[in-house]
Amino acid sequence: MHDLKFILSLIVIYIMGYFTAIPVGATQIEIAKRSFSNLTRAALMIVLGSAMSDTMYGFIAFFGIAPFLKSELVMSIFWLGASAILFILGIYTLVNYKKTFSVSAQSDIIKNLKVSFVTGFSLAVTNPMMIFWWLAVYQIQKDVGLIVNFDTTEKVFFLLAGGLGIASYLITLTFILKWAKKFLSEKIEKRINIGLGIALLVFGLYFLVRSLRVLI
Repeated sequence: MHDLKFILSLIVIYIMGYFTAIPVGATQIEIAKRSFSNLTRAALMIVLGSAMSDTMYGFIAFFGIAPFLKSELVMSIFWLGASAILFILGIYTLVNYKKTFSVSAQSDIIKNLKVSFVTGFSLAVTNPMMIFWWLAVYQIQKDVGLIVNFDTTEKVFFLLAGGLGIASYLITLTFILKWAKKFLSEKIEKRINIGLGIALLVFGLYFLVRSLRVLI
C-alpha cells in the first residue's frame, strides 16, 4: 500500500509541477525568443537552468534554510535582483527588436548555451517563493493521505518528479513555439519582439516596486 501511495504521490507532484509552469513569466519569454529563432538547444538550456533552480529550492525547503527566506528584507533583495535581470533582458530585446528571429539566431549572446543556462537559472533563482510552493504541495498531499512519512530517499524522488513536471511543460512550450515560427511574417516577428521586450520590463518594474516597498 505504501509503495502504491508513493507512486501516486510522484504522479501527482509531476502534474502539479507541469501546471505550475504554465503562467507566462520571464522564463517563458526567454524560451520564446530562442524557440522562434530555431535555437532549440539554447531554449532547452533555459529550461534546464530554470528547472534546476526550482528543484534546488525544493531541496532548500525540505533540508535547508526555509525560515531564513521568510525575512522580508531577504525577499526584497531577491526581488531587486530579479528586477535588474529583467530590465537588462527587456532593454536588450527592445534595442534589437528590428532583428527578425532568423537574424537574432546569429547573435552570440542568444545562442550561447552557457549564457542561456545562466539566464534560465538566474530568472528562476530570483523567485524564492518556490520554497513555499514545495512546502504547500507537500502539505496538500500529506493532508489527503498520499504522504505519511517520507524518508530522505523518497523526498528526493518527490523533488525530482516535481522538477521534471516543471521542465516537461517548458520543453513542450519550446517545441510548440518552434513549430509556430513557420507561420510568422517578418512584420509579426518584429511586433512579437517589441511585445516580449515590454513584457520583460513590466515584470522588472513589478519586482522593483515590490522590493522598494520593503526597502524604503
